[in-house]
Amino acid sequence: MHTNLYTVLCHLLILSAFSNAAPTTPAPATHNPQTLTPTTLIEFPKGTWLENLVIRQSDGNALVTVLSSPTVLLISTTHEFPPITVATFPLALGCLGIVELAQDIFYVAVGNWSAATGLSTPGSYSIWELDMRDGRTEHAKKKKVASLPGSGFLNGMTILNPVAGILLVADSLYSAVWSVNVYSGEVAVAVNDTSMSPVPGASPPLGINGLHLLGEELYYDNTNRATFNRIPVDLRTGKATGKAETIVQSTIAEIFPDDFTIDFRGNVWMAADIWGQMDLLPGAASVSASGSGTVAVDIVAGSKDEKSITGWTAAKFGTKLEDVKRRSLYVTTNGGPVNYLFSNWTAGGMLLRLDTVELGLY
Repeated sequence: MHTNLYTVLCHLLILSAFSNAAPTTPAPATHNPQTLTPTTLIEFPKGTWLENLVIRQSDGNALVTVLSSPTVLLISTTHEFPPITVATFPLALGCLGIVELAQDIFYVAVGNWSAATGLSTPGSYSIWELDMRDGRTEHAKKKKVASLPGSGFLNGMTILNPVAGILLVADSLYSAVWSVNVYSGEVAVAVNDTSMSPVPGASPPLGINGLHLLGEELYYDNTNRATFNRIPVDLRTGKATGKAETIVQSTIAEIFPDDFTIDFRGNVWMAADIWGQMDLLPGAASVSASGSGTVAVDIVAGSKDEKSITGWTAAKFGTKLEDVKRRSLYVTTNGGPVNYLFSNWTAGGMLLRLDTVELGLY
């Protein structure tokens, strides 16, 4: 596809996704104080959408979900071995959120969202357990722990209560967060809030995307509305105990929120999918209520014009000794989401590393 046509299509997606949304507060300034150079650890064939990841506690390697096929991969962060297929799932198109609840016990959201159309099949989603405790990495033990027939489009995932085995899962279509008990299989709507909703008429409809629990606050972003938000929740049930609060209100001409991670100082590192960027929201997970809506957005890696590395989807900090020294942030990419409409990619999905120590934040 010609670059100009690609740009036009990106703008059409942006307009359709944001045409009915009006910022409630002025959009924060977006600037680029320093650009980190990504290290490409591996690039997959074009059309491979790497969606989310978790850094494995036992060895510091990355367990990565694939959205273009129902697959979970183990990828070495130090080139020690080629990618290993840990699991595939029947009757599904792809995998999304992933967490490690206990060492080598992982949970994955699986279902039918089409990268070619941007449309979800409501009711097709389930949560699966991957057990890698026996040391076997290839074809790990797997079992379905819960079906969610009332869900619309499961996406990001976080741990609410590790002792009780309760997860929280974002529903990007139905403006909700589901609680899932992985031991009993019980599911319930924990939170349903307008701040989580997609923009009416948006294509694709993407409301709440990533979510992370910090203390008793649930932080989440909204792709269509270009917001970063939080809401206090009960740590036993996930139910909201107060009102939702918008910390950052921008536009998707500036940011395109996908998944994110939070560091120990409350800085938020947000993957800006369609723009192929890493956005830093300094202190966004530590601001007081009175400071909400005023957090800056810094572009610290990537570029809207870069086509060889594009479609940034999720990020997690590494845990190996060298990772701690470098403050290594591992990032998954999809090769550009718009390109899936035409099977005309400029890059394959990748696992990247950003050495954030270069920013001098810590």
